[in-house]
Amino acid sequence: MLPTLAFPVPRWVFAPGPRPAFDPTRDDDASWVAAARHGDADAFDELVRRHAARLHAVARRLVGPGDAPDAVQECLMTAYQGLPRFRGDARFSTYLHAILVRQCRRTARRLARSLPWPDGEVASGDPGPVEHAERHEVQRQVARAVARLPAPYREALVLRESAGLEYQDIARALGVPIGTVRSRIARARERLREAFERDGVAP
Repeated sequence: MLPTLAFPVPRWVFAPGPRPAFDPTRDDDASWVAAARHGDADAFDELVRRHAARLHAVARRLVGPGDAPDAVQECLMTAYQGLPRFRGDARFSTYLHAILVRQCRRTARRLARSLPWPDGEVASGDPGPVEHAERHEVQRQVARAVARLPAPYREALVLRESAGLEYQDIARALGVPIGTVRSRIARARERLREAFERDGVAP
């Protein structure tokens, strides 16, 4: 019988459904991008402020916590240098994540080692000691399972769940058809479900 945990496995692992996507109308990146392209350093700083947390979350899942800061830094430098060539055909967030994925791939090839899975970030709140321990352990198991996915599956899943990108934006970032994105995410979720069932973790 599967144990009942105070803090459940994220719902998307077992029952994927509609996920709140990044809302481009909430933050008008276009005006800041235009200013940054004209040499406004403060405008690019604002873009970094808006997107840094998502970039770090993705990088942690793709190359591990130790190498994530360097990957994000290289991503931002490349993005800044490439601004004159950014035509705005895709969202700026898609542009950033496409660069980050390529940087993480280079980092992984250079290191040529297994991904060090990160500790799960403990959610906010003030849980008791038992709930805190269960919460942390479940998040660690999620992180470990994601880290063990094949790279193509992990990239697509992380861009969806950590970055909140729409399927068409993931397709642009990875340079693959949208059907391939859907297939990779579905297979990634199925592998995660199987992993948690083997480990006896309940949704």
